[in-house]
Amino acid sequence: MNKLTASVTHSDHSFLDQFFSGHMVVNENRQVVWSNRYLSDLCGGSAQDPLPAALNSLFTKASIIFIDSYVYPLLIHEGFAEEIQLTLLTSSGERTPVVVNIKMDANHLTYWSLYDCANRDKLYQELISAKEKLELQRQALMELAAQDPLTGLLNRRELSHRAKQMLSQAQRTQSPVAIFVVDVDFFKAINDDHGHALGDEVLRGLSDELSKKRREYDIVARFGGEEFILVLFDIDEHNALKVANTLRSDIEARDFNGIKITVSIGISMNVCRLAGASPHFETDFETLFDKADSALYDVKNNGRNKARLFTNTEKT
Repeated sequence: MNKLTASVTHSDHSFLDQFFSGHMVVNENRQVVWSNRYLSDLCGGSAQDPLPAALNSLFTKASIIFIDSYVYPLLIHEGFAEEIQLTLLTSSGERTPVVVNIKMDANHLTYWSLYDCANRDKLYQELISAKEKLELQRQALMELAAQDPLTGLLNRRELSHRAKQMLSQAQRTQSPVAIFVVDVDFFKAINDDHGHALGDEVLRGLSDELSKKRREYDIVARFGGEEFILVLFDIDEHNALKVANTLRSDIEARDFNGIKITVSIGISMNVCRLAGASPHFETDFETLFDKADSALYDVKNNGRNKARLFTNTEKT
């Protein structure tokens, strides 16, 4: 037997004081009959009085209840317990989370090996915090990806996505939906006469005006250039025209940094009523957009600053 082997097998177990983990032996009466230096230091003991004699004095009340109700029955049935997390009490009353592995012999002596997992828990909390921050950043990036950078309204891609969802829901509930295409009259002249910076201010002001009085589930988006889209849920033809004309009047009355503008509005409805047939609820956003755009084109060719509703009979 070499010197290392001899020192390890020495009866005083002093070699176990070199481990950076706690070890103790507990008898059948749950009295600690031996512990190593690491565990003594962790619990605030001394060389003369390494640990309190009673196992119950080492852990919190919640841990003791868990030891009584789960750990010891498991030891008696299986002979061992692995990766048990408990809370150790130091002599100063501080709580230290530990992970414990325990083995029971035929004489009901239990052999405990444990280590302080406070740093592991701290790392886990840091990982959770980092994950939450990444999720917030992901949400912020998704919002940016869905927004028009100039006005902060939904962009064209997000408009298409949300409008399709709304139209599908409207079909299920047999609800009317109105699509508005709003276009600034003679906007090129504003850019030419006042510059693009002031033109951008007009578009931002217009986006604020279009967003006023909208419901949470209504859609307001910038389609591109000076063209904007509104998708309004659960609104009939009469009220759609009323909203459009109110919008048009409010915009005409507003001063946009010293500039007066008017808008033309084309409207389409998802409900198609043909004589002798049940109403058909259109779910294709592109089709409805084309109809509203056709109504807008008609307004542009007939004096502008009006709202027109596209129907199969071209009712205005």
